[in-house]
Amino acid sequence: KLMASSVNGDGRDRRDRRTPRQLPADVGAFVGRGPDLDGLDRLGGEPGGRPVVAVICGAAGVGKTALALRWAHRARDRFPDGQLYLDLRGYGTGTPLSATDALGHLCVALGRSEADLPADAAERAALFRTESAGRRLLIVLDNAASADQIRPLLPGSGPSVVLVTSRDHLGGLV
Repeated sequence: KLMASSVNGDGRDRRDRRTPRQLPADVGAFVGRGPDLDGLDRLGGEPGGRPVVAVICGAAGVGKTALALRWAHRARDRFPDGQLYLDLRGYGTGTPLSATDALGHLCVALGRSEADLPADAAERAALFRTESAGRRLLIVLDNAASADQIRPLLPGSGPSVVLVTSRDHLGGLV
């Protein structure tokens, strides 16, 4: 019996990696937003291309997270290498999640042990880009405060889609 697998640039077999499935539960009653869901359906990264970044923005309580999660569940089969989710805590009573901590969560979700994580944010970002390269991932970054909070969390290449929710337009990502 022949088993097909591919080897990553770091020499590890893809089967050695965990496939993260981190999406919170889908929302229950969800009405409307058909055109928004259709627009998100048209997103799609191409192998060898750049990751696609989409931002859902609006006032508090309008359903940004509900829309993102509804679509993420609807599209999860398009992302066989995993679905990642982070609440960046950009608005609220707590401290926003730092890039260093966010990158740590992402790298651990992609199979790295916490003991292997560098302390430096730039090194963690490089490790995350290595771990996400060539993988078809859906990355939901909820409740972002700024484009600066998002930039280090973007894959460097590959067919991933990053879906961001924020109260701001985050024009600096364009």
